[in-house]
Amino acid sequence: MTPMSAESVWLSGRFVSAERARVPALSPAVLDGAGAYETLRLVRGEAPLVALHAARLATACLTLGFDRPRTDWARVIRELARRNGVRAGVARITLSRDFALVSLRPFPRRLARERRQGIGLESVRLQRGAAALKGTSRLPLVLAEGADRCEVILRGERGALLETSRANFFAVTASGIETAPSPLVLPGIARGLVVELARGLGARVRLRAPRARDLAAFGEAFVTNAVRGVRPVHSIDGVRLRVAPDSLTFRLQKSLDQRMGL
Repeated sequence: MTPMSAESVWLSGRFVSAERARVPALSPAVLDGAGAYETLRLVRGEAPLVALHAARLATACLTLGFDRPRTDWARVIRELARRNGVRAGVARITLSRDFALVSLRPFPRRLARERRQGIGLESVRLQRGAAALKGTSRLPLVLAEGADRCEVILRGERGALLETSRANFFAVTASGIETAPSPLVLPGIARGLVVELARGLGARVRLRAPRARDLAAFGEAFVTNAVRGVRPVHSIDGVRLRVAPDSLTFRLQKSLDQRMGL
């Protein structure tokens, strides 16, 4: 990606430099955090899941009382990627009542290693309100991650393992794959695809939150989102979990990558 000073963004119908982009000072997104956003993976300068993200964004507009923008997000992202000379990375659409913004950024650091080796998670007692809305006000999640911005898993009532601060969570148990249902958690784009792919592989998927008390019995666990794909979880609160090349986790990682054209 070009240096930030030369980077272009798309703002309410115009391509402008990031330095010159301005949003209204009295916007509800600025004053109250009343906005919605989507992060999309770029593959060869395109966003392969853009239609699914656009549908979720339209639902968010209804929830927030915004007019749904009549924007061809695929075209905007494609042109923005071309102007910035970007083939792979992350596109973000941010939407408020009075502006729409599309920007690009590189992949998260450590992504390749996390996809190979997995991630360790500490649990935090937090059950978000309006979890099904991907809103711009992420303050509870920022505070949960702490100063080091380490991804954490949110623990709800009776030890329910809901989602992480950045992804949906799945546990593989003796009775199948378990993942918390919406509206307790965000209905992630990758989450929906992985549920379909898992069923296609013959796995039973149960929409219920795994329990922290059953950690030692998890065969494996993984997290999903549309940018990072499927990542294994190697530990939760110090309890070690299986990460192996022949696991269902890596089969689903490969299947989702293929679905996205990687």
